Amino acid sequence: MSFVISSKQHLAPTEDRIQYEPMMFEVEGVSFNRLDISFGHPLYTAAIDMYYITLDEGHSEGRYIPIVPDGCMALVFKGNKIDDEPSEGFLCGAIDEIKKILIAPEDYYVFIRFMPGTGYSLIKNGKNAGSIANTAVPIRGGVMGEEQMLPVLERDIKLEERAGLISKIVRVNLQNEHERYIVKYCTERIFQTQGNVRVEELAYETGFTSRHIGKLFEKCIGVSPKLYSQIIKLQTSMEKIIENNDKKLIEIALDSGFFDHAHMNRMYKKLIGISSGEFKKNMFSKVDYTLIDDYISVDET
Repeated sequence: MSFVISSKQHLAPTEDRIQYEPMMFEVEGVSFNRLDISFGHPLYTAAIDMYYITLDEGHSEGRYIPIVPDGCMALVFKGNKIDDEPSEGFLCGAIDEIKKILIAPEDYYVFIRFMPGTGYSLIKNGKNAGSIANTAVPIRGGVMGEEQMLPVLERDIKLEERAGLISKIVRVNLQNEHERYIVKYCTERIFQTQGNVRVEELAYETGFTSRHIGKLFEKCIGVSPKLYSQIIKLQTSMEKIIENNDKKLIEIALDSGFFDHAHMNRMYKKLIGISSGEFKKNMFSKVDYTLIDDYISVDET
């Protein structure tokens, strides 16, 4: 099935979907409703997931949710449940350390997380993904397709319908990502090896130089191949800790490709600010969010 805006713009791609599903950590008192992006959806191969996030009824104080490095760019829309009209929208770059989002009463967020290497063509003025790493750009004035997106956000229609229309607009603007296929190969190899493949191996397999692959990662993802590999190892080991809570951390470290438990801990401290032991015991329930930067951080310079 194809989604069509005009007779020349077929929006349902035929390529395979990468089976990368990075963590989205749920928090008590916050509802995470996953919107459908199954086969046939305009963003089926371009987006990992789409969430509608709100604070549960009866909570008068906001809650923080952690955003863990995953190598992904994301479109984030913030609105208010009372008038059901999104008031702000941002394109957020890949991050290299844990960030936070405050979910306040009556507010909601629509969160579209792109596959690594996808979404950079949405940045205006030909800027690359590295230019918005650890920061965000407002949709108004900074994102391709804003002229079509903003009127959709203001329409008095159901959230799912607005999300669907925005997805079609986004898909049209992703057609210019010519380097995506080589980046897709490299990111898929890194994912398949749990972050344990060297950039020299990727260079040999693709026929490009290590330096060229590094430039492609900077342009399309916003982080280096080395850092992206570390992020995948983090994601892999976190999933194993959650699924095998009785397993010793040294075993999980070795299974995930770390040299030892200390090596895994250094990675955890670097990327999420806590040790693997703390994560296993408390996840993010004991984290001091006053020490963590906001995920939606706009560079005013």
